[in-house]
Amino acid sequence: MNDVVKRVGSISHGHRFRLVIIVVVLGLLLVLVGFTRVEPGHVGIKVHYSGKQRGVEDFPTQIGWVFYFRGFSTVLEWPVFTQTVIWTRSQHEGKPINEEISFNSKEGMPFTADVSVSYRLESDKVPHFYVRFRTDDMGIWSHGYLRNVTRDAFNEEGTRYTAEEIYGERKEEFLKASRQRVQEHLRPVGVLIEQFGFVGPPRPPEPVAKAIEAKIKAIQDAIRTENEVRATRAEAAKRIAEAEGLAKATIARADGDAKANAILAASITSNLLQWRRLELQQQAIAKWNGVRPTFEGVSGGGGFLFNVPVDKTSSNP
Repeated sequence: MNDVVKRVGSISHGHRFRLVIIVVVLGLLLVLVGFTRVEPGHVGIKVHYSGKQRGVEDFPTQIGWVFYFRGFSTVLEWPVFTQTVIWTRSQHEGKPINEEISFNSKEGMPFTADVSVSYRLESDKVPHFYVRFRTDDMGIWSHGYLRNVTRDAFNEEGTRYTAEEIYGERKEEFLKASRQRVQEHLRPVGVLIEQFGFVGPPRPPEPVAKAIEAKIKAIQDAIRTENEVRATRAEAAKRIAEAEGLAKATIARADGDAKANAILAASITSNLLQWRRLELQQQAIAKWNGVRPTFEGVSGGGGFLFNVPVDKTSSNP
């Protein structure tokens, strides 16, 4: 009986020990193993602090739950949707401080401008982005590194354009060249520029702006006047052409009438007139009903219109 009791006690003690081991292991796992969820529109990369895979994994985790060992690795998350940053001197857009971009023209004329940039990260290049910048705070990166790259691009391209060109007709060309320079600088780290432009026109010094605006207005006025002169000339030419056409038509009609009259006059001969008289007489005879015409005032109730003279010297046989 005592042997049975001893065996039961020994089994219970071993079982309790295993339970303790299991609880300790589970506790350690809960302490060491971490997990996080990568939301849609983001990517997460796992960073290792030790072991053969020390550093960033080559392929980022896209979406879902990610497990890691605390103290040995961690998961960092970046947005891969389009983000927009604005640098202005206004306190009501972007940050409540003056963040306008300054640059110089070809003549060394200083400009300032409010600038807007939209960009996104390429998912498969996020590890390269982290290795280069060692941050997952896109706000700090946007208002720091991206702003500096944009300002440098404006200054480098500004030396190729005059103040008048930047302020006027070649502004879009200047913007396009600056955007291309920024994109070439950021493409290796997986940043794509989707929108790049001024918020309002660039600002040269006020006297220069007034001079440029006056020149542009003078050019526009000259163009408008030239267009009005062209329109007037075109209208005058149209009216002259219409008058000439009407005159030509009148002359042609008169020529036609004259030629027709000449042909008709040439066709009237004495034979034609004689034939026409005979034709009229024939028509009159055809219409006569055989009754001699009578006239009022003629004695005897009828007779000729006039008396036929009688030769009194002649004698009847």
